[in-house]
Amino acid sequence: MVTNNELNGRTFLLEIIISSPSFSQQNQGIIQRRGKFFLKVSYKRMGYEIRRIHRLGGKILNITATSILNNNPQPLSWWVEIYTDFPRCLYYFGPFDNDDEAHSHQAGYLEDLQQEGAENILVEIKQCQPLTLTEEW
Repeated sequence: MVTNNELNGRTFLLEIIISSPSFSQQNQGIIQRRGKFFLKVSYKRMGYEIRRIHRLGGKILNITATSILNNNPQPLSWWVEIYTDFPRCLYYFGPFDNDDEAHSHQAGYLEDLQQEGAENILVEIKQCQPLTLTEEW
């Protein structure tokens, strides 16, 4: 039997695809944008991350306990994830060796996006492996 304390110390790798329709000004049609990436989360944050993924229009393809991924010796890098409502985009900046390094760079990315007119900006530092660095919906 696994106790709650044992689960709290475990981490999981979520395989995620984000697929959202995007309006095209050129042909007045719908373009399907897709982005597949991996996100490492603790058991404690799993519920929050799953709800956030669904809110962003994402779908979880697979959840794997990192304890069974012994054949992958390289740890996931740290990334600055930035979501903006206008334009509606998800950006990943990185990779970084640790969360402190990612935190030290996030201000510059925020400043650039604000100067470009981005609105309603949300920032998170994550240990993940995005396959697409910019997703526009």
